[in-house]
Amino acid sequence: MRGKKKALLLVAHGSRLPEANQQVIALAERLTRRLNREVIACFLEIATPDIPQGIDLALAQNPDEIWVLPYFLTQGRHVQEDLPKILNEKARAYPETHIKLLDYLGAQTALEDLVAGLFDA
Repeated sequence: MRGKKKALLLVAHGSRLPEANQQVIALAERLTRRLNREVIACFLEIATPDIPQGIDLALAQNPDEIWVLPYFLTQGRHVQEDLPKILNEKARAYPETHIKLLDYLGAQTALEDLVAGLFDA
């Protein structure tokens, strides 16, 4: 039995500063090389591609699942309301592909370990 084919989205807020958006895109490129699978950077607002466009890019890979990692440190309104709304709309349009919203970055225990390691030197 083969494993499910996953597409990966890294979703950031988006910034008016192109350099900030480029940092997210560069992270997605590094993750693509590290994971040996494409990681697509997309943005909630201000920058492109936006989330629906990012999902369309992921769908072009013909995945069984799309995993979405909110690149947010806290669970504010964007994480609680905006992202689920956008993803649910796309999920209704493409019911054959499961879209999985992962916990936001700040909820990941690995981030806590990273921060603790900075002070444990």
